[in-house]
Amino acid sequence: MKNSWENIGSCPNTLIDVTIVIPIATKNFLNILLSVAKYFVDNNYESFAVFIVLVTRKSKIKFLFICNSKINLVMCMFRRTFFLSLLCISNGIFAQDTLERAICWNYRQVPTAQAEQTILWFDNAVYTNPQTMIPSYFELIPIENNGAYNSTPDVLVADEQWVLVANDEMNLLQGVNNFINESVDCRTAIQRGRMMIQLTVPAVRLNSDNKFEKLVSFKIILKRAEKTNDERSYAPARLQVKSSVLSSGSWVRVSVREGGVYKISYNDLQSYGLSNLENVSLWGNGGHCLPYMNSEQAPDDLNPIPILMSKGDDGIFNQGDYILFYAEGPKTFSYNATMDMWEEKSHPYAQQISYFITTSLPQSTIETIEESAAPLNRTANSYDAFLTIERNDTNMVKSGREWFGDVFDLTTSRTYTTDLSLPVVGLPLKVWLRAAARSSVASNFTVKANTTTLGTLPLNSVVIGDEYADVVAVSEQVYTSALNEGNLTIELTYSKPNSTATGLLDFITINTRQQLKYNGSQLIFRDKQSVGSGNITEFSILNSNQNVQVWDITSFNHPYRLNSRYSGGVVAFKQATDTLRHFIAFEPEKAKTVTFVGAVANQNIHGAGQPDFVIVAHPLFMPQAQELAQLHRSLDGLDVVVFSTDEVYNEFSSGNPDLSAIRNMMRYFYRCAATTEQQPKYLLLFGDGSYDNLSDRNGNTNYILTYQSPRSINKVGSFQSDDYFGLLDDEEGEAVGLLDVGVGRLPVSTTEQANAVLAKIQHYVSGSNTGDWQSKLCFIGDDEDGNIHMTDANTLADYLSTSNPEYNIQKIFFDAYRQESSSGGASYPEVTNAINTTVNNGVFLVNYTGHGNERWLAHEKVLMLSDVSSWKNTKQLPLFVTATCEFSRFDDYHLTSTGEQILLSPDGGGIALVSTTRLVYSSPNFTLNYKFINNLFKFNEDSTSHYRLGDLIKISKNLSGTGNNKRNFTLLGDPALMLRYPELGAEITSINGKPVDEEADTLKALSVANLSGRIFTPIGQVASDFSGNATITVFDKKSEIKTLANDGGMPMTFFSWDNVLYKGRAIVNNGLFSIDFVVPKDIRLSFGTGRISIFADDLARVAMGYNESVIVGGVFNSPYTDNEGPEIDVYLNDTLFNGGGISDSSPKLLIRLRDESGINTSGIGIGHDLTATLTSPGGDEVNVILNMYYQSEPNSYQEGYVNYQLADLSEGRYWLSVKAWDTYNNSSEKIISFVVVGAGNLQLEKFYSYPNPFSEGTSFYFEHNMPEDEFNLTIQIFDVAGRLVSTITQSQAYSGGYRVGPIYWNGTDSRGSRLGRGIYICRLSVKTSSGYAASLQHKLVILR
Repeated sequence: MKNSWENIGSCPNTLIDVTIVIPIATKNFLNILLSVAKYFVDNNYESFAVFIVLVTRKSKIKFLFICNSKINLVMCMFRRTFFLSLLCISNGIFAQDTLERAICWNYRQVPTAQAEQTILWFDNAVYTNPQTMIPSYFELIPIENNGAYNSTPDVLVADEQWVLVANDEMNLLQGVNNFINESVDCRTAIQRGRMMIQLTVPAVRLNSDNKFEKLVSFKIILKRAEKTNDERSYAPARLQVKSSVLSSGSWVRVSVREGGVYKISYNDLQSYGLSNLENVSLWGNGGHCLPYMNSEQAPDDLNPIPILMSKGDDGIFNQGDYILFYAEGPKTFSYNATMDMWEEKSHPYAQQISYFITTSLPQSTIETIEESAAPLNRTANSYDAFLTIERNDTNMVKSGREWFGDVFDLTTSRTYTTDLSLPVVGLPLKVWLRAAARSSVASNFTVKANTTTLGTLPLNSVVIGDEYADVVAVSEQVYTSALNEGNLTIELTYSKPNSTATGLLDFITINTRQQLKYNGSQLIFRDKQSVGSGNITEFSILNSNQNVQVWDITSFNHPYRLNSRYSGGVVAFKQATDTLRHFIAFEPEKAKTVTFVGAVANQNIHGAGQPDFVIVAHPLFMPQAQELAQLHRSLDGLDVVVFSTDEVYNEFSSGNPDLSAIRNMMRYFYRCAATTEQQPKYLLLFGDGSYDNLSDRNGNTNYILTYQSPRSINKVGSFQSDDYFGLLDDEEGEAVGLLDVGVGRLPVSTTEQANAVLAKIQHYVSGSNTGDWQSKLCFIGDDEDGNIHMTDANTLADYLSTSNPEYNIQKIFFDAYRQESSSGGASYPEVTNAINTTVNNGVFLVNYTGHGNERWLAHEKVLMLSDVSSWKNTKQLPLFVTATCEFSRFDDYHLTSTGEQILLSPDGGGIALVSTTRLVYSSPNFTLNYKFINNLFKFNEDSTSHYRLGDLIKISKNLSGTGNNKRNFTLLGDPALMLRYPELGAEITSINGKPVDEEADTLKALSVANLSGRIFTPIGQVASDFSGNATITVFDKKSEIKTLANDGGMPMTFFSWDNVLYKGRAIVNNGLFSIDFVVPKDIRLSFGTGRISIFADDLARVAMGYNESVIVGGVFNSPYTDNEGPEIDVYLNDTLFNGGGISDSSPKLLIRLRDESGINTSGIGIGHDLTATLTSPGGDEVNVILNMYYQSEPNSYQEGYVNYQLADLSEGRYWLSVKAWDTYNNSSEKIISFVVVGAGNLQLEKFYSYPNPFSEGTSFYFEHNMPEDEFNLTIQIFDVAGRLVSTITQSQAYSGGYRVGPIYWNGTDSRGSRLGRGIYICRLSVKTSSGYAASLQHKLVILR
């Protein structure tokens, strides 16, 4: 047996496909399988597939045995629900310390900003520097939690084998003149409580002879702990489940827009609807934004805020009394040690800060602290004053967290006034300026303080027109000067070097010493100079009065009142200042006033248990979110919880919108779990998001906040990522770490969109949309950049044709089609038609690789928003994967991206997208796409089912290296959704009566062929309870296709199953089926291997299978002759359509065909295709080949049909010619006409009754142009005097076509009496569910 695979290839990173037949009686057959696996592992084969046939006396059980370095080695029956675990080799680890790796070098071409570039490539290659594109080897290695390794495992890369880089390869290395050898990068990360090693090994180096070498093999050595420890978990410390303070009692919410001391009167509290006011308490966490990193401490739930309660002379809290409290606003301050300055920061997500009031919990009050008894050693009559001038209303790339304010263009100089009017003479003024410029030459800002020039801020030039370059140059600097007198003003002037240059202000932060004087409004102060060990400082506030109070607000949740002294207009107090203290001086009667927001219902996210699936929805979309949750509970048995954004913010960010509140909630569930199984698995964000997380500008769709990267000056370096919500371990945050949950988003911004997306998901999972579209995969490749995109798409397609051959693969590679040129540029109308046709007719997966943007795919605009809007495929929704730039950017509220529209379209589109939201690079795109395809049809860790969409995106990203390119991919869709995978297998058992495991009969031209087969269970038994329909598709031999080199360069060659010899349906009874058909005369006569595809369903289950051993070729000497062409009937939308009738702009073409010999759809004979030619009102012709869309009726090859979606037809009369050939190459043609009327209004035509005249009864008919609408119709019958004598109504009649009828009327009046002989007028009135209305009338005659 060893000889059968010993010499199968020399490249260890090549996918190997081996077929082994083993009698089931063979002893130790599992050992045989293990020996196969061991051979590949020992020889460092990165991935391989072994097709196993276990032979019993009665049947064969077929398995696909797959191993890849990124998964566990398993055996699975046709990738279905039955798994047999053989052994665990997670990334090659057999419970041993040394992992051997080999690299198989190859080439790829990738696009750059300037031109295409050929680079060195291998499986597991990553490119840490997009400028040099020199590859490194990346691997994600899981470490078992068995105590065998230290908490930080020691990893060694050893026995590296290097060879010299060949001369031709040297030309592919970029940046070699400044090349510096890199070191191995070994990082540890935690993923769902398990240690993972992220290992990046440089694959190119400069040796001691100054020559370049490439790595061909190496070993990874994991050093075990000297002493085996107990089994450990690397998950965050477990939290105890608790209840939120909001879970009981009565609560209201108030808000503030600035920091300070606030007053709420007794009367105010009464008006809020509260009772027991003596026990009023305040709760919240202040105005700071939550930290982005998990390692930084964040408040959990609401915390009490002490209040000062004024009870008047009677000591009872009642009328005239009030409470005081200190509140932080959306602007908070902190000390920047790097700049040695105080700075003010605005909350990035909230314009007002919320606080909560209840009377149901214990009260926290502000204490009064006596002065320090220690002698003072320092006095303070000045303080550190600061302010920030900033306005955030301009984002240069509509991405990231970097916002700018004032623009210096037409106006190049601006003056900013401040309220800093009490300077301490001789002490320094510090001005921190940060600004930007977009200019092709260097420029600068000049900054002045009270007419004194502080300095200039130089700004570099930027490259205008290069989308990969920085859009602005940014600089910052701190200026120091003395401020002696007067109100401080800052003047900023931009030296505009040319007419196109523009300057932008980010912020100006000012620090200065000001005299400690009270000016009648609240004064917040601190004195850094007073800080010192053992310091006791006396603070003197001048210009005060006896009503001024001073509070220490250093700790927001623990402020206290200071017992100060007043004398001669001075308030003084003594305080220990060994640490920095913050104070506020104010008069209670001048306290600020809160804004009442409303009552808060009880809620308890903290006590929600351990959900599998969390849905966070904007309040507008809560009904749809609840309905989706119930769907997953009943269908999948998932524990699903739904929370509104308001509820999440209430418990996790003190009622303030904050991005991290959602992440922290998920982290709470994650940390409360006792086991990995209890940890949450999926998060759905039910609502659109915006790059502008703060403003309330018209149209801004910031329903659910988005994570934006810190920088915003480079389109490539800035990104948005929902991954942020799924990075839950302690050292993770921002964009750092491995995903712990699968995150998806439904970017809906209206309830109509929410209903549409929900309906699509409900329909998808209902099973009512079953069809052979579920067996079709479509790979699309752009022709730019030296064919790299087509090559990548072909690599993905061929991988699945090997790993999952039961699926039928369609390849739409641009360069295989004729390119057209016009004044508007190059175009591929045939590609557009192929994509639209494929989607409209149904496909499981659409995978695109190439160029794109928010509005279209490829430079040739092969797919645009209008195409997506025209799709009518609600019953056959595919998953889209688009490895292209920002195709699904959902956070720019100024437009709807085409990717978004694919999900949001109510009439079709896709069920979900794995797509990009920003600019991306080709090579890491391919890496993620490849990992996604690798895992698309695999089973989950416990081998019970396939991965859900959230699992797939999580796994793919975690295996795609440490760079941020993967963060630009997002899942627009339901992460808990399971795609429509088959449950059973199907196979052909005999051809023309001969078993396929013997020498099967050959399919010859003009022969009558018989195919018999069976549906079988995961253990290989006939599914005797399966009765339904099987779609059988027979293909001729593979076609070799050479592309056209439309853009010059070298053509590409690929192979595809394109020629369909027969497609029909067989009736399945008790798991068995049989079908006959005539092999067309038009086949390629040479003998070779064809393909048979089987898709079957019984309305409850789906079965799929294939056969690629059938021989096709030669000619059968048939005694039968046929000289008649097929019979053809042509309709639009349904068979009620009459030629010459009306339609809307997107009718479905229905063709019915009959022929004694069957219909020829092989596509091999020149001019013998099944075609439809559409002639427009202007005389333009469009020819469509329909071979792939023909399907025979059940158990009959002599009758069949075509359903083909037409789209985007303009108004006017069309002529449609259908031409068909039978298998003997006889042809027929049928021509009809139809009129497209405008979709903006309901139009009625051809209202008539038959028979007319009549005596006993008649039926009404009419035509309309809205087949997809429901409507109410009324037919009123009047006599010649105008009296209404009878009324016929039908509520919500729905035709699905353009012709309605028959609507029967027996000729009686409204009382049931027969009407007399005479002429009557009939009036038809129709009103659609979308609000359109129209009417028609005609005469009829009654004969009695």
